[in-house]
Amino acid sequence: MGTLARILLIFIIIYYLFRLIGRYLFPYLLKNQVEKMQKKQEQSRKDFENKQRSQEGKVTIDYNTKKDKKRGNDNPPGEYVDYEEIK
Repeated sequence: MGTLARILLIFIIIYYLFRLIGRYLFPYLLKNQVEKMQKKQEQSRKDFENKQRSQEGKVTIDYNTKKDKKRGNDNPPGEYVDYEEIK
């Protein structure tokens, strides 16, 4: 009976350690990840704004490619069928 109590005690201690670590470590790790993502997003936004400013007076023409045409609505969804009343 002593070994069973020891095993249960070890499991209970491990359970509470994971809860304690999870309560403090998980929010810390999550906060760090969110801050990294925010910095990355802010940097990409700044890069985009700088690129836009440098091309302010430049005129660009975008041509439709075959890939764009495939996404378009070139083909109608079906053929027109005349309505005939049946008596």
